[in-house]
Amino acid sequence: MKRSWVLRAVSCVLLFAACAQPRVDRAHWERMSRDEKTLYVRTLLGHEKVKDAKGGNARAFDRPAEEYAKRIDDAYARGERRDADTLFEEMGSKR
Repeated sequence: MKRSWVLRAVSCVLLFAACAQPRVDRAHWERMSRDEKTLYVRTLLGHEKVKDAKGGNARAFDRPAEEYAKRIDDAYARGERRDADTLFEEMGSKR
């Protein structure tokens, strides 16, 4: 009985960790391949679409994921230090 409780607790913690949105800082972004960057931006776009569907998004993201990834690359090349998701959030056009 005690063993099953521990197994359930560990499973819940792993599930929570798997569902948490990752933060990507500058160093991590620069180590990522182009495909990984595009995939990461697609996850951010999906998150924004969900917020929009719920009525809680003040910005529109209508560009392709590749363009947002390039814009984040450009920002880091100019010396930007903030996390990639923070930069992405500012790239949407205001409604």
